[in-house]
Amino acid sequence: MASAESKSFSNEHLLILLLCAAAAFRVFGFSAAFPFFSNIDEDLHFDLITQYSHARVPRGFDRLKEETLNWIVPYASPEFLFPPDHFADGKFPAPLWKQSWSEVEPEIAATRAAWSREINFESSQPPLYYALAGLWWWVGKQIGLTGIHSLYWVRFLNAVLIAIVVWLGYVAARTIAPERIELRIGVPLLIAFIPQSVFYAMNNDVLSPLCFGALFLCVLQCLRTDDPGALLGALTGLAVAATCLTKVSNLPLVAVALAIIGATSIAVISRRPSAGLIALVALISCLALPVGTWMLWTKFNFGDVTGSTAKIGLLGWTRKPFADWWQHPIFTPHGVWIFWSDLIASFWRGEVRWHSQTLRWRAADGFYGVSSVLLVSAAIVGLRKQAGLSAFQRQAIGSAILIFLAGIVFLALLSIQFDFGTCINPSRDHPYFTSGRLLSGAIIPFALSYVYGISWLCRVATSKVRQIRWIETALPLVVLGAIVVFSQASEIFVTHPVFASEHNWFHR
Repeated sequence: MASAESKSFSNEHLLILLLCAAAAFRVFGFSAAFPFFSNIDEDLHFDLITQYSHARVPRGFDRLKEETLNWIVPYASPEFLFPPDHFADGKFPAPLWKQSWSEVEPEIAATRAAWSREINFESSQPPLYYALAGLWWWVGKQIGLTGIHSLYWVRFLNAVLIAIVVWLGYVAARTIAPERIELRIGVPLLIAFIPQSVFYAMNNDVLSPLCFGALFLCVLQCLRTDDPGALLGALTGLAVAATCLTKVSNLPLVAVALAIIGATSIAVISRRPSAGLIALVALISCLALPVGTWMLWTKFNFGDVTGSTAKIGLLGWTRKPFADWWQHPIFTPHGVWIFWSDLIASFWRGEVRWHSQTLRWRAADGFYGVSSVLLVSAAIVGLRKQAGLSAFQRQAIGSAILIFLAGIVFLALLSIQFDFGTCINPSRDHPYFTSGRLLSGAIIPFALSYVYGISWLCRVATSKVRQIRWIETALPLVVLGAIVVFSQASEIFVTHPVFASEHNWFHR
C-alpha cells in the first residue's frame, strides 16, 4: 500500500515537472517570437537592467543612457506601434542590425535622436528584478553571448521564473487540499498555460508571481500552525520584503497578506505568547531593514517613499478633489463592466500591441471576463456553504479570493482619483486602470480561486451521481483542460503573425 502511494506521489511530481517544462518552453517560444522593444515599456526596463548590471542604482528620472541607446537603436522594431502601410511600399524596413552600418547611418542617427528624448519614468521602481536581470545579463556575457543573443538571454530568464511559479502553485494547492487532485493538478495546469504576454518581455512584473507566491505559502503556513517559530517568521519577513522590492503595485496584496498574518499572530500570542512574539519579531526584523533602506533611498532621491509623486508628474496626471472621485463612470453598471472586462482580459492575455493594435480576440476576452466573475463568485458561494472543507481550507481559499479582489479594488481606487490629462492609457476618455500585468503577483491566488470555483460547480452538478467517484475529480480537470485548450488556441490565433517578423530571434 505504501509503495503504491509512493509511486502515485512520484508520478504526480513527474507530471508537475512536465507542466513546469511546458510553461518554460511556451514562454521561451513566444519570447523568441517577439522582437524588441515591446510597447509595455520594455525599453525603460532594459535601461534599468543595464544600469543595475554595473551596480548603479538610479538617483532620478533621467533620459535613456547611452549604453541603452546602443542596443535600442539597431534592435528596436517598429512593428509594435505602426502598421505596415506607415512605410514605403506598405512593408516594414529591414532590421538595422542585419544591414551594413555605413549603409543605414542616416536611419541610425534619426532613430537615436528619437529614442534619446525618452525619460525613464520607471527609475523609482524597486530594485529586485533589475538586480536579478542585471546579474543574469552579466552571466550571459561571461558565457560568450553577444548582440541579439545577449538581449534574448535576458528575456529567457522569464522561462525559468514561470517554471518556478508553476511549482509554487502546485505546492500551494497541495498544502491547502492534499486530498483533492483537481486542485493539486488544476492550479499548476492553469498557471502553466495562462496566455499572459507580460512574460514575453523584460519587465519587473514577471518576478511578482514568484515573490508573492512565496509569501502566500508563508501565509498558508501561518494559518495552519499553532507554533510558527522564528524560522517561519524570518522567511515570511523576507518574502514580504522581496514582494515589496519587486513592484509598488504589489502593496495591496502584501497589505492583505500582512493583515491575515497579523490576525493569526494575535491568536497565537494569546495562546502561546513566547512563540508568537518570537515569530513576530523575526518577521519584522527581516522585513524592516531591506524595505526601510529602500524607502529612505527613494525618499532622498525621488521625493517620497515610493517615488510615485514625481512619476505621476512626469506622466501628466493630477489628483482630483475627493468630491470629484464619485463622478467617475465606474460607479455605473456599464462602467463597472468596462473596468472588469478590460482588466480581466488584460490579466489573462496581456496588453502587447502589434501593428498598432492590441493582440486580442474579442470572443476570448468576453470568455475571460464572464468565466472569471462566475467562477470566483462560485468559489465564494462554495466557501459559504462550506462544501466539505476544513476550517484551514476555508481560510486559505478565502484568503486567496480576498488577495485577488484587493488588487482589483486597488486599481479601481487608482482609476477614480486621477485626472489623466493627455496620457494615452489610462486616459480621460478611458479613465480606468486596466493593465492586468499590475495584478501578476496574484496569479497563484487567482488560479486557486478559479479552479476551486470549477471544482465546486462540478460537485454540485454531479451531486446525484457521486456513487461514481471518479466523476468528482475527472470532470473539473476536463472542464479546465477545455479552458486551457481554448486559451492556447486563442493565443496562437492572435499571435501567429509575430512569428513571421524579420526582427525576431527565429530570423536572426
